[in-house]
Amino acid sequence: MSKWRIWWLPVAALSLSLLARAEDPKSSSRRVSPPARIPDVLMDTAQPAGEPVSTASMPRTVRRAVVADAAKRFQVAEDAVVLASAEMVTWSDGSLGCPQAGRSYMQMLVPGYRVTATTASGRLLYHTDTRGNAVTCGMPVRALKPNEDAARGTGAEPRTQPPVRDVPDR
Repeated sequence: MSKWRIWWLPVAALSLSLLARAEDPKSSSRRVSPPARIPDVLMDTAQPAGEPVSTASMPRTVRRAVVADAAKRFQVAEDAVVLASAEMVTWSDGSLGCPQAGRSYMQMLVPGYRVTATTASGRLLYHTDTRGNAVTCGMPVRALKPNEDAARGTGAEPRTQPPVRDVPDR
């Protein structure tokens, strides 16, 4: 019987100390609750610097892909799309500078172009690779009508005077 008591005493003492610690209000204040939700990973959207190039020097597949997509988006004929500017860039991954949450991309440097396509209805900025894959990061920019241009002072006519700015008196 004495062996039984000797073995039981340390187990009982350990159990009582664990129970006392579990109900100790000081120890419960040290617990950290898990976050309510896991925050979204912020994507690095820094755009690489580009080297201006002529649109004629771009591969034909790239030009055709951009023109076809812009014509479809603006619902105009392909010959109504003008490639206004182009820059040769190297994208940091397969997202071509336009990452979407929840998607994974090839992790390597991708040579390509940043191209502006313009129509009478508006303009779009495209990011492409050299093989004809083209994406646009934003929504189309609506072109202003001629009477809106004059009202806003952004018409084609050159200004004769610089814009007036309010400068406080000193």
